[in-house]
Amino acid sequence: MRSFAPKHLVRAADADLLDTFLVSAIATLIVIRIFLEATGYPQLGGGGLHIAHVLWGGLGMLAAIVLLLLYLSPATRLIAALVGGAGFGAFVDELGKFVTSDNNYFFRPTAAILYALFVIFFLATREVRRFRALSPEECLVNAVELGEKLAMGTLTADDRDRALQLLARADQAHPLVAPLRAGFLSAGIAPISFARLRWMGSAGARTYAAIVSSRWFRRILAAIFILAGVAFVLTAISTAALLGGAFFGVLDAQVALDEETNGGTIASVIQAIAGVVAGVLIVRGVFLLRRSRIRAYRAFELAILVDLLLAQPFAFLDVGFGAAVDVFIDLALLATLRYLQIQERKLQVERAPV
Repeated sequence: MRSFAPKHLVRAADADLLDTFLVSAIATLIVIRIFLEATGYPQLGGGGLHIAHVLWGGLGMLAAIVLLLLYLSPATRLIAALVGGAGFGAFVDELGKFVTSDNNYFFRPTAAILYALFVIFFLATREVRRFRALSPEECLVNAVELGEKLAMGTLTADDRDRALQLLARADQAHPLVAPLRAGFLSAGIAPISFARLRWMGSAGARTYAAIVSSRWFRRILAAIFILAGVAFVLTAISTAALLGGAFFGVLDAQVALDEETNGGTIASVIQAIAGVVAGVLIVRGVFLLRRSRIRAYRAFELAILVDLLLAQPFAFLDVGFGAAVDVFIDLALLATLRYLQIQERKLQVERAPV
């Protein structure tokens, strides 16, 4: 009989729990910062003792590891992602204390370091998930993992469909494929009590889809980017005027230009370049709206990615965690634009001649 063990690490077909971990970590970090600032940064402990929340973070990560080692249910993985993410968020929140000689919790560059850490984590895990398609062995292993729900009686219709798709991509000559397929096809769907949470998530997704797909929402989104494009053009004209004045020796223009560029630091130069690139992409997207919405949405998406990856890290460096508001707005726009691109591709397929 052929050995089943793959010669490489097996990736999970549904690795969204990594995103859950990341969101939980970021949410916990922000909640801690808001709570501490609102309460005047209280200290837990007394008599020379201080219970830092980095300890609670370590406890959360420990609890996540213990859950994963003790239990096999898929629900445990979700709980571990939430608890472990919250623990990691509490842990890294005190990074400033460990990178400064005076244990400065308020070290301003901490926000930029954490932002870069989360971005690198997201991009690295995304690349691991997507750099190549799942192999037949990985598809079979993931189908076997879904077999846990089959044995526990918690299999939903979506789980069964996903398992059958994975089995279709597995090696059909493997002796496990046929019995697994037969088991999934003959399995009953989980009772409502087990599928309710998934149903609630689907209902929320349907509500979001209904809002985002509506014509008035698309017009509002287009108006936002048109205004952003106009603002960029006006800013570019103003900057060109300042550059021209500084070139011809106008003192006021030179002073204003120095104030805008913060003396020409590397951070300000990178932010300026990112702003120019993002602005050009927005203007390009505005002109593409009439000809191809999907190309326009793609240009807008690239503009937001440029802002997230190049401009925002230095914004965190300048203003600290207050820059998180702009990041959340960018992320909301990014998710919306990606959804709209998916809808546009579906429309193109429907309109294509058979």
